[in-house]
Amino acid sequence: MRSSWAIAGCSNHFLPQHIIIFFDYQFLLVKQSNRMTSTSSTIKSNTFSVCTFNILAPCYKRLSSETDRESAYDNLWQTRHSSIIKLLQSLESNIICLQEFWLKSSAFTQLYKSNLSSKYTFYTLQRTGSLDDGLAILVDSNHIKVIDKCELILNDIGNRVGLLLHMEFNGNNLLLLNVHLTFPHHRFELGVRLKQIEKFLELIYDYQKSKNLLNQCSIIICGDFNSSHYNDPVYQLIEKSQFLSSYRFINGNEPHVTHLTHRKEQLGVDFIFYKSNIFQPISSELIPRGCNHLIWHDDSQWKLSDHRAILTTFQSKDN
Repeated sequence: MRSSWAIAGCSNHFLPQHIIIFFDYQFLLVKQSNRMTSTSSTIKSNTFSVCTFNILAPCYKRLSSETDRESAYDNLWQTRHSSIIKLLQSLESNIICLQEFWLKSSAFTQLYKSNLSSKYTFYTLQRTGSLDDGLAILVDSNHIKVIDKCELILNDIGNRVGLLLHMEFNGNNLLLLNVHLTFPHHRFELGVRLKQIEKFLELIYDYQKSKNLLNQCSIIICGDFNSSHYNDPVYQLIEKSQFLSSYRFINGNEPHVTHLTHRKEQLGVDFIFYKSNIFQPISSELIPRGCNHLIWHDDSQWKLSDHRAILTTFQSKDN
């Protein structure tokens, strides 16, 4: 038996099926179009910024009990996410990668698009298994040119997906992958997370190969990795694959806390990794600005999400 995933638009090749524990993995990479509609850059600049943020979908925000969710109260989630939108506008990031984007709700999507689509082009991908949320990448189309959107479908036990954009900035190819890995509720899910990132790395490689981009493009992988970097096989594999953490590159260490879990654990799980001979970070910071990266409950009184955001600015090395 052979797996059904292939790179659309390339040679019709198939790879063997991968199996982990007792669950079959199938992978699909879909090229949405030969040319996306984003315009080429009209603002000449040698810098661009990337923000990653798990915005806590209303369907997952617990209130008084496990079954009492924010999604049942329009005024609550609209107020919170309107504040998130104002924050995103204030950051003026060229690329925004969001996790837990509530795609099942047209009102939620419209709230974001009505406030942000004048500047950003939206690219989204819903999780499999009829789950309510997914990923979104917002791109300032006056600053960065988008060539392809690719959907990385894992059809796995966590119903996880990856959203890959092939972009061009100042004539240089850039691949950006937005991910949200499985939360390790149980021990076996540690292995699931590792298999997920292994497949994402393989699919990036296959896309590069299909487009003759091997060693010819920069790569950014960002999102919610759902585990601290301490002794984490996922983090170690990413490092082994020659990616660097932008926050660590600038600050000398990873943020200790970016997430307050539903178990009330304080963990640093959000990252922006990069691999490039063209660009390097010139700044990287936690949002809200001025928060204490060592603890969650600090003077910032952060209530917009159970995650903090990370904002990194990259600059061309030859400038």
